[in-house]
Amino acid sequence: MLYNLHTHSHYCGHGSGEIAEYADYASAEGFEVLGFSEHCPFPTELFHRTRMPFAMMGTYEKDVRARASEHSFPVLLGYEIDYSEEFDSYFRTVLEHVDYLIAGVHFVACPDGTYHTPFNPGFSDDDVRRYADAAVKVMETGLISFLAHPDVFLCRRRFDKVAEEAAITIASAAAELSIPLEINGNGLLKGNDESEGYPSPCFWHIARDYVSTAVISSDAHTVKNLDRTLPFCRAFASDSGFDVLDPYVKDGRIAFRKEQES
Repeated sequence: MLYNLHTHSHYCGHGSGEIAEYADYASAEGFEVLGFSEHCPFPTELFHRTRMPFAMMGTYEKDVRARASEHSFPVLLGYEIDYSEEFDSYFRTVLEHVDYLIAGVHFVACPDGTYHTPFNPGFSDDDVRRYADAAVKVMETGLISFLAHPDVFLCRRRFDKVAEEAAITIASAAAELSIPLEINGNGLLKGNDESEGYPSPCFWHIARDYVSTAVISSDAHTVKNLDRTLPFCRAFASDSGFDVLDPYVKDGRIAFRKEQES
């Protein structure tokens, strides 16, 4: 099944391409499902440099819905959230009028009030532990259809004992809560500078002790990358011993089934 549920466009502020361009490309390439998941803005404009303005949400949502009416395959409306308990009710309100939410931990809150990101060098052992805790917390909310790039904390780090503990924390929680984890192709397009990088074979080797299925996504930020890494993600899943999950819509929400059950 050819699908992608983790898709960004010009709306995110660090991507490119119109929603219509992605949908037309997906149609031409034979996609069976395409989901848009722009980074969900905060009413306070927190992390505004990598989010669309809060006031633009309505424009984005109308754009996706308009494209959905033009194509015979499902074009779905979603958001990628950075969860904060302070905004729990806000995210639940957003979920009421979209098709799905996913979550990615892009920032961890530090005791001194600052935020650290795994995309920058210097992501410490304590940051990794905070990352794992944040990943578990958002899975516990029941808001999300899957956890995006669970291994992104290795973007600028080597795999070590702390990373192993984080992998166990995340994968065991995913198993307990029945939240799929995502094999993310966008990491393949980044230089890892001798870091572990993602998707991480070490992370997924550990995860296999807890879960046997995974979602695959390109995490595209340009039209040409919509399906560029999907064949690798599928091969990575197979080589790592995971069954790829196929999405479908159930009771107005995204659900998943194993390929062999499709």
